[in-house]
Amino acid sequence: MNLFMRTCVLLLAGTMSNRSFANDGHTTPSIFTGTHFIRSLHSFDSLITVHSTAKVCACQILNLRSNNHHIMNAVVFAEKTNEAGQANFTKARIRLEREKRILRALFYNKIEVIGKTTAATDCNTLFQQLKKKKDNLLLYEVLDADVAVR
Repeated sequence: MNLFMRTCVLLLAGTMSNRSFANDGHTTPSIFTGTHFIRSLHSFDSLITVHSTAKVCACQILNLRSNNHHIMNAVVFAEKTNEAGQANFTKARIRLEREKRILRALFYNKIEVIGKTTAATDCNTLFQQLKKKKDNLLLYEVLDADVAVR
């Protein structure tokens, strides 16, 4: 392929790539100004607010010990969809207690609770906040408290 044909193919490919969708389905990119930036920040903040208030999370920090394993600062979460009232926190705590009973019966001889907390946010956000305060936390499990366990 000679140089002229390569140039034509590259120009054609470059022209066709401008047809790709850029801004919410529009074929031409828009200028990113300060107002666009502020509007995108407001929409991002509203997504975080809606997401974080849609869940409640209960957490326990545990030291787990068996005959041949010792896990320090294991964090177990139970996340429940927020409907209304304080009953969601109670259901999340009950789910944590059930999981601790299962852990004690099947895997670990001794379970020591170091700390407990609940928050009206999702468990990922709560874990990030706890991780900032105490760096050596180990995420053990995030339980779904919406699912009934028998």
